[in-house]
Amino acid sequence: MVKTNKLHASLVAYADVNCRYLTDRVLMVSMDDVPPFRETERHVEISAVERYPHGLKYLLEVTKSISMSDDTHVSCLNDLSLLNMLEECKLQRCHRMVLVFNDVYYSYLGPSLKNAHVSYLKNLTHFYKEPGYDFDFDALKHLRLEHCPRLEGVMPRGSALPSLVTLDILFCYNLKAIFYYNKPRSPSFELPRLRRIHLQELPLLEHLRDDDAVLAAPAWEELHVRGCWSLHRLPRLIDRRPGKKAVTVSGERAWWTKLRWDDSHRKSYEPRLPPASASIRERVIIKTYLR
Repeated sequence: MVKTNKLHASLVAYADVNCRYLTDRVLMVSMDDVPPFRETERHVEISAVERYPHGLKYLLEVTKSISMSDDTHVSCLNDLSLLNMLEECKLQRCHRMVLVFNDVYYSYLGPSLKNAHVSYLKNLTHFYKEPGYDFDFDALKHLRLEHCPRLEGVMPRGSALPSLVTLDILFCYNLKAIFYYNKPRSPSFELPRLRRIHLQELPLLEHLRDDDAVLAAPAWEELHVRGCWSLHRLPRLIDRRPGKKAVTVSGERAWWTKLRWDDSHRKSYEPRLPPASASIRERVIIKTYLR
């Protein structure tokens, strides 16, 4: 089934109460902080297709949003088309997909993509991968990856994300570094508009960038960490605005106490930890997140 839809505008019920909150000095992340997938006026939805119709390649060249679920054919999204105008991308249960994007230099994708939500792709290894070649996702504001158990890295460490505001990575058990090695690069990197990072159940994650580079993130406000017991160092920060508050960190007490710091590194972060009485069994295996 392949179908196209127009944008449906609607108000979110109870939007006034579904927001971020602070309880007992523990900063929590509401699901309503996650930017919703937006169906544009040029939206394509693909679900459980047996064969792709003739002309789909040309349709996707002018598509602005795409939602794909339960696909069993595509190993990389931009194998379907150049995706020249794509702004919104949502992928679910496409278990043959190994990469979301590759060779994006020739698809002109970087300047347009704003929001990507990838979930339940059991064979995905990278969000973007092109050996020896970095790429700038100039417009990408929100990136969310969850339940991708074979994910090895998100994108090469030299790729630029000048517009990134939120980064959410959850339940990706094989991930060791978000920005992975592809070639020698500068000892610092920039995320100038970053405001929030949420990392959850990433037991092998050791670094944000695999060479422990200095990070310039002058707008960074929040870091939420749960179940990332191999993450022993947070990035060293530079170019913080004068008077800018430290990054607020929400995480387990046992994890926070084992972090390693440089001389002035520690001052860049301010913990918001659970009360001691709530941390006794914080490393217990979580079987469900239902409330």
